[in-house]
Amino acid sequence: MSVVREMMSESLNQPEFGQDEFQYRPMPPLVPVSMAFVCLSMLAGLSDLLLIVPLVGIVLAFIAYYQISKSQGELSGGPIALSSLVLMLAIFISFAGLHLHSYATEIPPGFQRVNFNSDISQKGFPNQNVHADVAKLAEKQIYLKGYMFPFRETRDLKQFVLCKDSGDCCFGGQPKPTDMILVHMKGGKTVNYHEKQLVGVAGTLRIEPTLDESGLMPVYQLDCTYFAPAKTWY
Repeated sequence: MSVVREMMSESLNQPEFGQDEFQYRPMPPLVPVSMAFVCLSMLAGLSDLLLIVPLVGIVLAFIAYYQISKSQGELSGGPIALSSLVLMLAIFISFAGLHLHSYATEIPPGFQRVNFNSDISQKGFPNQNVHADVAKLAEKQIYLKGYMFPFRETRDLKQFVLCKDSGDCCFGGQPKPTDMILVHMKGGKTVNYHEKQLVGVAGTLRIEPTLDESGLMPVYQLDCTYFAPAKTWY
């Protein structure tokens, strides 16, 4: 009996098995959130606008890792947060490089990039005349982006009006003369209407008012030899 009592006494005095080894440490909620952003960051490959997704994920993962590192061992999940941070940083750099390459190579050789908004539209018509900066572009080979103004026909268009943004195109507004270019397809080429999609055109810019079949009066015209959906939005 004395032996039994001693064994029972020892068992009561011993700590529970694995109490120290399996001590629970909470994980900050930002850790699983940053893991989810790793998957969402792959969307950045679809558009340069979606690069904001890995950027947000990088910030969240950094905050999570910082919280864990300052918790003096009270929080867990440090390796996961760090891995998420590194992965999203790699995703951001990779896709940012891909979109920059698209931007650099979307212009056909021999054409000058022109920003429709800042280089043409915002110049206006000072004293009812074409702005001097825009006049310098006349008869030049330029490349610019815009949105197609809707016609009744949507296929095999030989000409169309290109607007600086989707506001007038999508909501049926009347574009200002400075906000539109009449595009003539050259070389027997035709194009189909692209709704709410930014397109890029390249050709020779001409400046002369012309009443086209849509009833609009564009001042700027483009003899277009290249047409394609834009690879980037800027």
